[in-house]
Amino acid sequence: MATGSYFGTGAGSLTADPALKNHPWGITKSFGGGEAFNFNSGNKASGMFDPVTLGLGLGSSVIGGLFGMGQQKTSARIAQAQLDAQNAAMLEGREANKLAGALNIFGQTFGAGTASDLSFGREKEAEKYKRQFLAPFDLALGSEASKRERLAAISPEAKERARFENRLAIERETASRLAQTNAMFGPVSSSYFG
Repeated sequence: MATGSYFGTGAGSLTADPALKNHPWGITKSFGGGEAFNFNSGNKASGMFDPVTLGLGLGSSVIGGLFGMGQQKTSARIAQAQLDAQNAAMLEGREANKLAGALNIFGQTFGAGTASDLSFGREKEAEKYKRQFLAPFDLALGSEASKRERLAAISPEAKERARFENRLAIERETASRLAQTNAMFGPVSSSYFG
């Protein structure tokens, strides 16, 4: 029975398996029936590391610790930067909400007071301007339009048009009565109606 260190659990007792004695990876059978890597199979020391392995292990552990601390510091800085950004965003959101509330209050106050007074003053001045300055022009334009309508009604062209419309109305009426007479008595020949 050989005593030696194997991977994962430290020192332990191993039984040598003759079939695996010269295995390149050093696999042997343990008492429990499982396999283990035996790194000290030829060495009779019980659970001891050689100085080079101990130095390498200690060096890698120190370097890993230093890198681990560096990673922890970097992670801590990143986390702090994220927290700072969140706090800044939260404060900015609060300020934006305050500004929106203030603008809302200002808008309501201005709309109910000053803005309505300004609007009323503008409307009043506009009406005054219409009455004092534009009313005479509107009156003159209306008078001119009325004069044009009267002149157009008594113009020679308007008189000719009225005569033409009267002649058409008489001819329609005559044709309508002739149609009634023809319907009752049959067609009547006349030199006038051709």
